[in-house]
Amino acid sequence: MSRTSLSQCAGNGNDFKECVACEKKAGWAAVFANLFLALFKAFIGYVSGSKAILGDALFSFKDFIAALVVVIGIKVSGKPADEQHPYGHGKVEYIALFLISAGLIISTIFLFIHSIVDILHSFKGYGSAPKLIAVWAALISVIANFKLSEYLRCVGDKLHSPSMLANARHNHSDAISSIMVAVAVLGARFLGLLFLDPLVALIEAVCLMGMSSDMLRESLKGLFDSALPAKTVEQIESIVRLVPGVRKVSKVVARQLGQGLSIDLTIKIDHALSHQEAYLIVMHVKESIQEALGNNTIVNVIFEPYVP
Repeated sequence: MSRTSLSQCAGNGNDFKECVACEKKAGWAAVFANLFLALFKAFIGYVSGSKAILGDALFSFKDFIAALVVVIGIKVSGKPADEQHPYGHGKVEYIALFLISAGLIISTIFLFIHSIVDILHSFKGYGSAPKLIAVWAALISVIANFKLSEYLRCVGDKLHSPSMLANARHNHSDAISSIMVAVAVLGARFLGLLFLDPLVALIEAVCLMGMSSDMLRESLKGLFDSALPAKTVEQIESIVRLVPGVRKVSKVVARQLGQGLSIDLTIKIDHALSHQEAYLIVMHVKESIQEALGNNTIVNVIFEPYVP
């Protein structure tokens, strides 16, 4: 699906289903693309003797695992609500994001330690300069990761998928690290700076630690039902106030729920209205919010009599 067609997903139900189908395709595209990049860079790293690109291959393999977890999470979180799960299965994505980020932090610690050891060894004269084929492999990785990151971010933005957006960030950071790999190989090859290979791995470890920590905080917010930003709550209140018959918005409780939102509202309507009239106002409120925020928004409305 192109970026233009994705922008139309908020229109009607059929468009939304098409966008969800695109997300599934994007998930599998990330799985296979990252697996290919991991195997490709691992082979080139072995042939060229570049430690940096071997580390880059491990990052792509990490993205392969992350993308696979996301695909599984999307399949489960996309299931409709049932008696055991009345609010759906949206938190599965946050569980997946938590597992990914925790695994990244652990892996980064090991990478950080081994990078320091390799830098010390390089100053003692151990090792040799990598072959130039590693530079070409790094450039291919840059292009592939930037393209994949752009695609995944497009899908993730439209469906508000935290895991898909996390994968987009992974591939974007991998593209940056591949640029650094190319610089390290050239520096080691032509300037004799053998420490550049493990130095790149050390820089990657520090950057990855920060990104993993942000992902961990985001997953915990979703798991503990953190409130949506104040601007989003204000937007919801504005939408509800425009519905004919709504005299006051007493309470708004909104939280992220997987790809969608969960909103609990308390509104006040004229006490003289019949139950049927009140029901129509409530349905109008729900439809207005879902039209503005997406069909995967769960809206619960309680109405109370308004007495001037």
